[in-house]
Amino acid sequence: MAKAGFWRRFAAVFIDGVIIGGLGYASGRNAAGFVLTVVYETILISQWNGQTVGKKLLGIRVTTVDGGRIDWVKALIRSVSKILSTIPLCLGYFWMLWDPNSQTWHDKIAATVVARADGVAG
Repeated sequence: MAKAGFWRRFAAVFIDGVIIGGLGYASGRNAAGFVLTVVYETILISQWNGQTVGKKLLGIRVTTVDGGRIDWVKALIRSVSKILSTIPLCLGYFWMLWDPNSQTWHDKIAATVVARADGVAG
């Protein structure tokens, strides 16, 4: 299974952020942004072959460490644990740069990896 590279993952998160930001702005509530993000990621990752809109556009997907599908519980754990990856200056996101399995902290917590949907490394 070919792991997704940092910039591909970054671009996918950026695209999803624009979508969620637009939805949060439309709702008129700042607190709604976190809830929308968790719901968006949990539903799409668990029901749409491990992909959000950004991941689909960039050709990557979230899988279990052995390549299996993500259920809604694992997707929820991964989404909520992104808070921990963000708190110390986003160190949990950058962790994938030197991790042998290219996992962020939220990937490690949920026992997931982000792989190329086409199987090509990068």
